[in-house]
Amino acid sequence: MTTRRITTFILVFILSILAVTAVHAENCKTIQFQRGHSSAMVEGIAPPNITICYQITTAAGQTADIAISGVNMVFSVEGVADAQDEYRFTTEKKTYRITVGQLMRTVTDEPFTLNISIK
Repeated sequence: MTTRRITTFILVFILSILAVTAVHAENCKTIQFQRGHSSAMVEGIAPPNITICYQITTAAGQTADIAISGVNMVFSVEGVADAQDEYRFTTEKKTYRITVGQLMRTVTDEPFTLNISIK
């Protein structure tokens, strides 16, 4: 392969990853707590090649506890924490994006349970 073909291939590959990420990010599912509850549990299946996006809206000064269970599963809170299996932080008044995915990608889908508590 020539240098030009390699460069073109790399650019196309990077742009395709960005496009998949952008399309997937638009499909962020909002988690709302049931009336009178301060926690929620989400069960799902994580494919090997993409992350799943959830979002929560919080008030300032609350404590958020997030934990995930499942083999090889992690979550990230945009702008707060990356690749965690449990994490606690004090919130701002904003909407947080939580992405869930496999830590080490496998060839199979992996089940998970995401627990979120806001107090």
